[in-house]
Amino acid sequence: MDRAQLIDKIREAGIIGAGGAGFPTYKKLDASVEHIIANGAECEPLLYKDRETMLQEGKALFRGLEIMQQITGAQKVTIALKEKNRDIAQIYAATARQYGFDFFIYKDVYPAGDEYILVYEITGRRIPPGGIPLQVGVVVDNVETIVNIAHAVDDDRPVVDKFISITGAVKKAISLRVPVGTSIADCLELAGGVTVANPAVLTGGVMMGGVEFDASLPISKTLGGLIVLPADHYLVKKKTTPREAYTRIGHGQCDQCSLCTEMCPRYIMGYPIEPHKVMRNLLLTGENKERASLWAQYCCECNVCTLIACPEGLDPKSICVDAKQLLREKGLSRTEEELEFLFRDVHPAREGREVPIPTVYRRLGLTEYDRPAKFTPLDVQPQKVVLPLNSHIGAPAVPLVKVGDAVKKGQKIADVSKDQLGSPVHASIDGQITAIEEQMIVIERGV
Repeated sequence: MDRAQLIDKIREAGIIGAGGAGFPTYKKLDASVEHIIANGAECEPLLYKDRETMLQEGKALFRGLEIMQQITGAQKVTIALKEKNRDIAQIYAATARQYGFDFFIYKDVYPAGDEYILVYEITGRRIPPGGIPLQVGVVVDNVETIVNIAHAVDDDRPVVDKFISITGAVKKAISLRVPVGTSIADCLELAGGVTVANPAVLTGGVMMGGVEFDASLPISKTLGGLIVLPADHYLVKKKTTPREAYTRIGHGQCDQCSLCTEMCPRYIMGYPIEPHKVMRNLLLTGENKERASLWAQYCCECNVCTLIACPEGLDPKSICVDAKQLLREKGLSRTEEELEFLFRDVHPAREGREVPIPTVYRRLGLTEYDRPAKFTPLDVQPQKVVLPLNSHIGAPAVPLVKVGDAVKKGQKIADVSKDQLGSPVHASIDGQITAIEEQMIVIERGV
């Protein structure tokens, strides 16, 4: 296949960023770059999804990178890992030499999987503020995304399954592959069930993930894991604090110590993000509030400021998120002249301010849940799946089926016009369409 055919194959397979972002992969690869980085750093604590994907799908990982090279013309390929997964580099050392690929092993710190950090550490280049790796000649993709590329091109296999980790307050911490659209409840049962009376589920990670109490919700193409915690755990309370409450508390308690800024991973990389200045906008109105909000524009929402840095237990991250919303509503952003002045050199103390993963566990009360989630090869066959039509960036997919239709696993059931950014959706089980709603399609077996 030529380059255009490969890109179309990847699009038709419904491949999007499996690490959480959900950007359509065909669009990301439609470029010429110098360097490809396979992101296997597994940024979030407690998750093992990327590690187990690489262990189970090593052949497909290298094949997927070879296809990406063919499409982009990249001369260099690097597989990024954390120190905790150094053994993967040893396992695949010979294969990497055969392909001419390199491994990069970073410290066990958070947020080491941030593509801004990986690009800088591996290439020495910094992505422009608010920019993407392509602007410095790099493409970064999650390792599961790359595996999906290989299966799409070589096996005509669309994305119908998802690697996830299930950890926390469950009987058995596991990683496994489940059909896209499987319910949270079904997944928790596969881990032996929960071990607390009133559980909450962190979706995607302890730092950047959300909180869900509705176990009927589905697993999407972008979800990396489910972390069960007691509903009264500090993290659950923090992540579910209403805006009115964290705003009021921040207004009255922030003493401008600036630790949120000094610990911010993007700030110490030289980017114009200063959460302590954003906190000031709680005291301001009008134009002054808008100007203070500009210090939030390049926040990556990693949550270090809120969950690690702030000695008062305030929530600078949420204040930054609210400030970014204000900037979008007002159409405000930094000017090129401002960025030229404010985009500084990397902070000389940067390495000393990175957050070790053991520190995250201790600070957030997660040490008891720190256990491996090894891959379990289960044949997961849910009776029902709910397939989101909008888990990707871009226009939602439009259904191609109607209620009552019989569908087969792998059949395309929703699509996006090729003149729009988006991704098709495929049936993840054999069954019958029992419901079509604005943002989802439901398939059930034996109806």
